[in-house]
This record gives sequence, structure tokens and C-alpha cells, in this order.
Amino acid sequence: EQGFIYAHTPILTGNDAEGAGEAFRIAQLPNTHPAATYSSDPSSSTDNIEFFSRPAHLTVSHQLHLEAIATSLSRVYTLSPCFRAEPSQTGRHLAEFWMLEAEWAFGGSGRVLDTCEFVEACLKSVVSGAMDGADADVLWKGADQARRSAVVDAIGSADGWVRMTYTDAVQALEEHQRNVPGAFQYEPGWGRALQSEHERWIAETLVKGPVFITDYPKSLKPFYMRENEDGKTVGCFDLIVPHMGELVGGSVREERADILEGKMKENFGEGLSEYQWYLDLRSFGGAPHMGFGMGFERLVGWVGGIDNVRESIPFPRWAGRMLL
Repeated sequence: EQGFIYAHTPILTGNDAEGAGEAFRIAQLPNTHPAATYSSDPSSSTDNIEFFSRPAHLTVSHQLHLEAIATSLSRVYTLSPCFRAEPSQTGRHLAEFWMLEAEWAFGGSGRVLDTCEFVEACLKSVVSGAMDGADADVLWKGADQARRSAVVDAIGSADGWVRMTYTDAVQALEEHQRNVPGAFQYEPGWGRALQSEHERWIAETLVKGPVFITDYPKSLKPFYMRENEDGKTVGCFDLIVPHMGELVGGSVREERADILEGKMKENFGEGLSEYQWYLDLRSFGGAPHMGFGMGFERLVGWVGGIDNVRESIPFPRWAGRMLL
């Protein structure tokens, strides 16, 4: 309905899209391996070689490749596996999961709130048909029906979901901490990451529903997000929903080549050459664009009243655990 084209994007990549160092590394091949017939340096005397002649990883996000395709096709999306080598043991994290990601060029204002509006409309349209009927009754049998009603009300609401800036969110958290000392294990403060307990309080107590938190400090977010005029924040959002936490994350992408190059040098240093193709998308023409990513297992958990995303996928993998 919105003119998005499905795109196949690679699982193997030379890039860490999030820049957080959480990518799984593809092992080198021993020189004795049958596939070890090519080396970028034939004179190398090392015992192992890179199959692709460079380090390779399992993708943590398909965003960068989608941005390249969107330069040509304008509106693209994919639903594909992603992999994160993070040691988290919470019920919201998996080492292997599915992500719905979309990118599109725009000719309008290019505000991050435009992306919020699109994501909200998308979720309301898709989820509304899944919350009624016999299947939903079976899924929620024995579960908290008040929680189910809250999801139904949020999806069916004609009013827009709440938007608040990161700065406003932190101010609300700090005020609550002053009024109720010890309310949070982690002290809230501007420039600090919002912890799970902070997100839960905002969505479940303060807002009592889904909430878009926008304009985070640039120090907390990846290099590709567009810097705001204040020079301190970036045009991004996290959609926080009750009982699940972050469901969707998105941003306006940095289209200004000089600013992007500066941020990439700061993040990657000597490794900038590996991302030169991404910078070239801006240097040799392109278009302002934005996008988002949504964890599919988290969506299933929110719609189905499932607290632990490990129960939202048939074969869950997490740090220290991989059966089958």
C-alpha cells in the first residue's frame, strides 16, 4: 500500500552497522582447507587466511545495505535474520533474531516525527487484525486480560501515541527519583542510557501506553543518525511499549557528507576505509532518507502477552545456550 519494495540483503558482511563491536566474526580458514584457494596476499606465510580476503561478520543489521538500495528504488524493506554477540541474559535479547527494517527517501520535511507517524500507522494497521478472533483468544488464554485490553486500546486508539524527547523523559525520571528516593537502581541523568527500569516506568506508569522517545544525545547513538541543529542530539526515536520495552528504533539518516565523514573518522579511525562505500553514497549524489528497525520476536511478545522473547521463536539462541 505504501509502495515499499522487498529487498534481499546479505547475511555475511564486512560492516558492523551499529558500530558497537557486537558482530559475530567469521573464522579464518586454515591454509590446508579445500576452500583456501584464494588469498589477498599469496606470499603470506600465515597458517590461516580470510575466505573473502577481508574480515567478515554475521550482520547485526541490514540498514546500510538497504540505504544503498533505497538510493535507487526510494522505498525498500526486508525481514531477515540478524545476529548480535552480546552477553545479555535478559528476556528481551537474543543472539539470533528476525528484524523488519525499512528505508525510504523523502521529499517532505524529513522530521523524525514523520517516521514516528509512519511506524505508528503501520503497527496499528497490521496488529489490529491480529487481536480479535479465536486465535487471539487461544494465545491469551490464562493470560492477563487487562494487559490484552491495553494492547487493543493502544492499537485501536484514534489518538496518536505519546511523543516526548529524551530530555523530557530524563527530567520526568529525575523528578520521580527525587520524590521517591531509591525508585531506580540506576540513577537517571542527561547523557546516560535509559535502562530497562526507566523505560518500563515511562511506558507503564507515566504514559500508560506506547511512547516515542526522540532526540537522544548523539554520544548514545550510532554514527549514521542525523545530527540536530543543537549539535548535541540526533534525529532519532525509540518506541517503548509496556511490558516489553523498546520495540522499534529509527532515525533520519545523516545525508551531509562532511558531517558524516567526521563522525565516521571518530568512530572507526583507521577502519574508515571499510565504510568508504557508505560515505560515497553521499559524496556522489543521493537523497535525504530515514528508516527504522523492529525486532519481530518483540512484536510477537507484545501482541501475544509473552514476557520473554525466547518464547517467541522456535529455536532461541542466547549467550551460553544453543540447542539443536
